[in-house]
Amino acid sequence: MKNHSNKPLNKLISNIFIEWGFTTEGLKDNRRGEWWLFAQLIILSAHFLPSSPILSTWPLIVKGISIIIFYYGFYRSYLSLITLGDNLSPLPEPKESAVLITRGVYKSCRHPLYQSLLYLSFAFTCLRGSLIHLTLLILLSIILIKKARLEELKLKSKHYNYKAYMSNTPAIFKGIKFFDWRN
Repeated sequence: MKNHSNKPLNKLISNIFIEWGFTTEGLKDNRRGEWWLFAQLIILSAHFLPSSPILSTWPLIVKGISIIIFYYGFYRSYLSLITLGDNLSPLPEPKESAVLITRGVYKSCRHPLYQSLLYLSFAFTCLRGSLIHLTLLILLSIILIKKARLEELKLKSKHYNYKAYMSNTPAIFKGIKFFDWRN
């Protein structure tokens, strides 16, 4: 006798991926930025690798500040997800039904989810104090910037007022040229 208890859950998960815009074709040719998402997920998962080589054992105060930054990043990601609501998509391609969100954490940063991931990665890097984690932080920064720039191309064509929002709101970190490309 077959167990069909997972069918509703499988259908729900499948519908979520379809709603986010995942397609078999996109997985093959990156049409909605799927490869950027997978690169991001691989880098984030790699944060659980052992520390190697150890660059430094930080004083307790640095570890304490790192833990605060970690929880701040986690809190910012929670606020970002709540503010986005049904507009959430892990792909850099906005959903068809997406509206432009410029309130809450999106008032001070165009990509607060990416910002929170960088806070988390930075905190992990400081706690681990290893070269591999520093490399992961740098790679994650590059991937998220590329993903954000692709996303912004799509958002500019979808929302007529995105250009004004872009010019008035920092991308990821205000005042850091690599993370703030308003001009």
